[in-house]
Amino acid sequence: MSDVTFQNNVPDPLLSGKELPSFKFELEKSNGKVVGNSFGKEATVEQLPISKGIAGVSMQLAPGAMRELHWHPNADEWQYIIEGDLIVTMFGSHGRFRTEQLHAGDVGYIPRGYGHSIENVGSKPSRMLIGFNTGIYQAIDLSAWIAGNPVDVLATNFGRSASLLERFPRKDVFISPNQ
Repeated sequence: MSDVTFQNNVPDPLLSGKELPSFKFELEKSNGKVVGNSFGKEATVEQLPISKGIAGVSMQLAPGAMRELHWHPNADEWQYIIEGDLIVTMFGSHGRFRTEQLHAGDVGYIPRGYGHSIENVGSKPSRMLIGFNTGIYQAIDLSAWIAGNPVDVLATNFGRSASLLERFPRKDVFISPNQ
């Protein structure tokens, strides 16, 4: 039996062989999701199989760009700001919300399931490294959630006209000031 164990004291098969697996992934060279001058590049268990309990995203937001309102159903989120000036807005149940301004060197935290958005309020691109306490990245974007529900159901529940809700953006990842 290997002396290398996983969290529940069961040997990790990736570490039990004669050769060690790669512990390296070139995050900044990955394609990621790009909109204008903003991007999000992921490192998950899919790209780096040894990374079972942690995932990460390298994110850049152009000046004025925003990562749309979204939530992570499976993980907490840590944000380390490398450069730039950001506003992070988080909301929870019962009308609770909080807005924080983050700058280079700051760390932000979003609990699992809490909705949040990230906006670059500076005049230069903002860069951040985001970590998740799971190897699988999952996010539900508000636009995708709205797009997945019938307009008449949304109109009834939000007390708004169906024609208004049909105009909601259905974009992915970033809302750019130029779109």
